[in-house]
Amino acid sequence: MKYLSLIIALLFFEACNQQPGAENNTADSAAIQNDVKPSERDSLSGINNSGETNNDTITNEEPANKVIVPGKSIGNIEIGMDDSGLEVFGKPDMSDAAMGKAWLTWYGKKPDEHNNKTQLNVYTAYKDTSMRAKTVQQIRTTSSFFETADGLHVYASLKDIKQQYPKLKKVAAYTDDGRKIDIYDAQQQGIAFEVVNANQQQICTGIIIHKSGVKVTQVYISLHPDMHVL
Repeated sequence: MKYLSLIIALLFFEACNQQPGAENNTADSAAIQNDVKPSERDSLSGINNSGETNNDTITNEEPANKVIVPGKSIGNIEIGMDDSGLEVFGKPDMSDAAMGKAWLTWYGKKPDEHNNKTQLNVYTAYKDTSMRAKTVQQIRTTSSFFETADGLHVYASLKDIKQQYPKLKKVAAYTDDGRKIDIYDAQQQGIAFEVVNANQQQICTGIIIHKSGVKVTQVYISLHPDMHVL
């Protein structure tokens, strides 16, 4: 009987001194994980809350093309490119087409830094009299994301624009939502600017790229039929 009591006592003592096992370690690990904020977990995994990779994460994606080239392009849209190349942008939010010519419009997903809506407008028409292929013939943006190599973009002042284009000429005007918009064209370079009076300043609200040496109004008037050409 003494031996049985001794064995029971030894077993009880051993159980009390047993070290925590894998089950306890798992619980501790879960507790630590729950103490980490979701944003901190995302940063550790290389992904931010928007689902995009962080700056220190290696990616094969090329940086976005934000360059405006007078007479040639805005971003990846080029004057003279086949209209089939626009398919990568998805279906336009609005299309105004007639007689083989069309103005295609895409709206920005978010307002810009001044809480204004942005849009990209592309004019396409038949390349020649064969009427077999349509090409991009004019491009317009109201987004400040795009800029020229000299740093001109939407919201630049007319004063700064004229410093880069001394021969800039006012060529037309139209009214939009009760606001007068003047159009200044650097015809030989192939770039035009829409300008409004705001807070006693003349500010650019849109940039148009067209063929060099061709008047911007030759095509742009089709988007604003009420435009007054000077």
